[in-house]
Amino acid sequence: MISARLLVAVSTLGIMVGACSSDSGQTTDGSGGLSGLGGGGGLAGGGGMGVGGAALGGAPVYGGASFGGATLGGASFGGATSGGASFGGASSGGATLGGATSGGANSGGVAGRTGRAGASSGGASEGGASSGGSNSGGSNSGGSNSGGASEGGSSMGGANAGTGALLPGNDPVPSEGCGTPTTLTNGKKTITSSGQQRTYIIDIPSDYDENTPTRLFYTSHWIGSTSEAVQQQNYYFLKPLAQAAGVPAIFVAPQSDGSTWQEKDHALFDDILAFVKQNLCIDVSRVFATGFSFGGMITYSLSVNHQKDIRAAVGIAPANYNIYVPPATHEPIAWMQTTGMSDGTCPWVNGNSTTQGAKYIAIEHATDNGCTIPSDIPTWQNGNHLCYDFEGCDTGYPVKACTFNGGHTNIADENGTNWIPQESWDFFMQF
Repeated sequence: MISARLLVAVSTLGIMVGACSSDSGQTTDGSGGLSGLGGGGGLAGGGGMGVGGAALGGAPVYGGASFGGATLGGASFGGATSGGASFGGASSGGATLGGATSGGANSGGVAGRTGRAGASSGGASEGGASSGGSNSGGSNSGGSNSGGASEGGSSMGGANAGTGALLPGNDPVPSEGCGTPTTLTNGKKTITSSGQQRTYIIDIPSDYDENTPTRLFYTSHWIGSTSEAVQQQNYYFLKPLAQAAGVPAIFVAPQSDGSTWQEKDHALFDDILAFVKQNLCIDVSRVFATGFSFGGMITYSLSVNHQKDIRAAVGIAPANYNIYVPPATHEPIAWMQTTGMSDGTCPWVNGNSTTQGAKYIAIEHATDNGCTIPSDIPTWQNGNHLCYDFEGCDTGYPVKACTFNGGHTNIADENGTNWIPQESWDFFMQF
């Protein structure tokens, strides 16, 4: 039976849709059968998204036009890849892995680890000392402003904030806004980005403390939707979990310019993050990103070149095509994703493609994170959802791929509970 919570969430938002045998490794799954969304195969071409096979209230998806029925920007979903360059168009060897020097992060950013196999500045191998050896400031995390990290950073595995690899449980890294009373209030705000007036919603916890670096969640909406819809959904249901856990968290929900996210939305992320860092006390080593469908796709897009800013990201029903994807830096980032195995909008594998689909997002990040890639990634077969944790990943850079019996949704009910936000929260909270 569909839970009351599920029906309320769906009826509040209308119906949300968007663009877009095991080997070694660890898998986790539930113990019961899965009820909830996607029984009708997710988003059908021209049909509604079913709940147990029947359209919810008979309401069509996206005002009656299915994602496949109307082309996205003139290219049908599954058509030409973004920018004409397919996923993996530049091989992972095209740019040296970890070619960016250790400590190459901008002020306050989260830097990548030292390069693999001696690719770091000064030729130090992974696990060795980064360029500069010990930090020039000799301070621990937060020891200096704007990231609190000295040039060169600490070695892989060190706890020096802002440079080198950050391990789970590192000390907070305060932003420029720490120690100063803020005038920023909750609600919808306007910011100039790329010469345009753009908007976003910010949610600051009632127990915000100007002297305590706070986690920041950047939550992007699905196609044709709004920042208000994400707010109404309690920021992908993460806010209630933060409150229940007693973890102060700031949530930001940006608004797209049109129905989809675009290349200029990378600059929007940069501008919002810079403003928040200056005007609030956030932990710059714990900036997280998530989103559903096209929101999951922009989250993926940001994850391939913003590893110095985003500590961990969760793509909910993401895809790696029909969205702007910048040249990948191939630096590591903690990554989790969810995909319904009957999702025809942002599928596990797009048709017969060997580059397009959620599967290849997981493989890309797992490769960049030094994980072992199994010959066949375990996916849901029966029962509750299944999450596969890639083995052998670099410390602090896990990759988790969750699949389930459902369609294109971020609300997947198991025994009266939507498991997606809980898995997402648990993933974020390991850092």
